[in-house]
Amino acid sequence: MPQPHEIKTTVTSSLAGHPYQHDYAPQVTAATVLPDAMTAFGFTTDGTTSYYLFHDGHEVPPEATVGELAGHAEALHLGLRTKTTNG
Repeated sequence: MPQPHEIKTTVTSSLAGHPYQHDYAPQVTAATVLPDAMTAFGFTTDGTTSYYLFHDGHEVPPEATVGELAGHAEALHLGLRTKTTNG
């Protein structure tokens, strides 16, 4: 049985000078994409800032898969946003 095609995933952040791009299998979850993108951007969590992915104006739940988010598309564009909590 052939492998399902990978989905070209692009993550952008207003805080990063360049997008993060990687091909992911459709079953990969946002919980995997988020730390990959953060590492690529050089972002670290410091206890007061949390990061999350955004798609079509909505926060992406960690269990959502790349395939679910992309639907029938062969590419997926996500935004990386920050949420700051006061300690």
